[in-house]
Amino acid sequence: MKKNAVKRLSVALLMAMAGLATATAQATTGEVRVINEVDTVWHFGYQGLQLYSRPIHRIDIAYPSSDIDGNPVELSGYVAIPADLYSGEQPVDGILLYNHYTQVGYADAPTRGYALGEDCVIANPLRPNYIVVSSDFYGFGITEGLGQYYCYGTANGQASIDCLLAARKLLDQRGISQGRLLVNAGYSSGAYDAIATQKVRDMYYRDQISFDKTVVGGFPFDLRDAFSEYVNKKNDSTQNVFAALMILDSYNRNAGLGVDIPSLLYEPVASHFDEWFHSGQYSNLQLIQELKGLTLAEVVKDTLYRAGSPLTKNLKNAMKDVALENDWEPDPQQNYFVFNILKDNIVPISSCRAFADFLVNYYYDDIEDNSPLFQKSIVPEKTHLQTNFITNAESHILAGGPVYILNLVSTLAALPVLYYDGELNTHYADLVCDLSVMQIIHKLESLGVDVKGIVQQLMANSDEGGGGLFDLLQKVDEMLEPIGLTTVELIQMADDCGVSLEEMMQIYTYLTTPSGDGARGLDDAAARPALQKQPLAGTPEYYMFFLHSWLKENNVNIYKPETFE
Repeated sequence: MKKNAVKRLSVALLMAMAGLATATAQATTGEVRVINEVDTVWHFGYQGLQLYSRPIHRIDIAYPSSDIDGNPVELSGYVAIPADLYSGEQPVDGILLYNHYTQVGYADAPTRGYALGEDCVIANPLRPNYIVVSSDFYGFGITEGLGQYYCYGTANGQASIDCLLAARKLLDQRGISQGRLLVNAGYSSGAYDAIATQKVRDMYYRDQISFDKTVVGGFPFDLRDAFSEYVNKKNDSTQNVFAALMILDSYNRNAGLGVDIPSLLYEPVASHFDEWFHSGQYSNLQLIQELKGLTLAEVVKDTLYRAGSPLTKNLKNAMKDVALENDWEPDPQQNYFVFNILKDNIVPISSCRAFADFLVNYYYDDIEDNSPLFQKSIVPEKTHLQTNFITNAESHILAGGPVYILNLVSTLAALPVLYYDGELNTHYADLVCDLSVMQIIHKLESLGVDVKGIVQQLMANSDEGGGGLFDLLQKVDEMLEPIGLTTVELIQMADDCGVSLEEMMQIYTYLTTPSGDGARGLDDAAARPALQKQPLAGTPEYYMFFLHSWLKENNVNIYKPETFE
């Protein structure tokens, strides 16, 4: 989203809306009902291997909420309390609001006993002392069979918020501590719903709910971009077939597209579509197995991905109408940890970057300097937007298992240690306050590492003999090749971590020849050969002029100063 593209609501108006919504919710709130209570055991492990376990007391509840049209509805969810917290043997650090990922089978609803993700988090050897709250969402649990809101606007976000409020009420009634921390989390479509939850909180519940951190990964914030990626890979045999059909089915039902989906499909999927996707008898894994080996082009007729087709236009317009960025004024006091693997084979990393960019490019109209409210950084506590897009892997499912869970568990375990009475541990703050790439370079130099010498030697050994910027990039490319990375990806990863192109060039200037006038006015095409062949002695702005052009040639656009367009 570009700055100044949309006139935002004022903070005062938003808070007034929040107060009105809260009053309305209180007026229509029903009672929280306990529908089941059971002692169970959660396990930590992967692919059936159980490495650790933890007894859990799970309370299934029915609670008041609303559907996408604002009509009252009763939904179900659970409050899962580790047994040692329930008995009072361990103190409660807080609540984890966990938004489950993609589900099709009714037996996979949280209140049906299915836990895969939250179990590995809480039953982890680090034993985070959190109570888990999770909604079944509409279409599962006590609303089983009514159809779900899959990646559809803020519908599941409202369900999650209402489940949290109901859980708080139940815990208060039973005299069970809620701790002082509140973490909102989810991966994949669960991350989409976690961000929808954050948006609903920012819009209507600022005075009731404040998340200490929202931890999300691998999610399609820009659903149009993600869906286009599936369509563009129509000949790839991957799980994007399953994801594309889930999205198409959800928007067809909830946005009223009026499409007879089986008529768009080839056999054998056409005859089995309703059974597979609507009966609730199939799990995700079973459906993926049924679709195994089939490409999108072999499953769906080209009506879905033919350029300019009415179906495609209507689908994209429906996605635009309920896009999460619409009318959202982010609260700059909220904290995010956004995670995505670099080469995700299901959710394109560009979609996760779109969310980070949405926050980075957001500002309040009534702030005079339009200063950014969020700044990307891989270092926790240096920003309200922690980012980590540097895992060089492809498997969306693998990342959603061990990798995402490790990040979430680390966050949950660290929060009680990093904060005393709501204040950041001053010792830790002192360690990170000046942490930057340049500071790391200076630290290495103070330890006797000749960082400048290493860089200049690389440049001096260039086959071209010039020692210029592009020679260095070529050398770095050669060094990265064994691990499957390119220089372009490395620069993009640096930007993802909050190291701007300007900062990169400041570092480059320092490591090569930090003095010199440069020649900013030179024509790019004419100057490039000279730039490549001579040792550089320019300012950061001088180098940025050429590097920006080079990045654009490689379809990377991470720096957009108007003077360089």
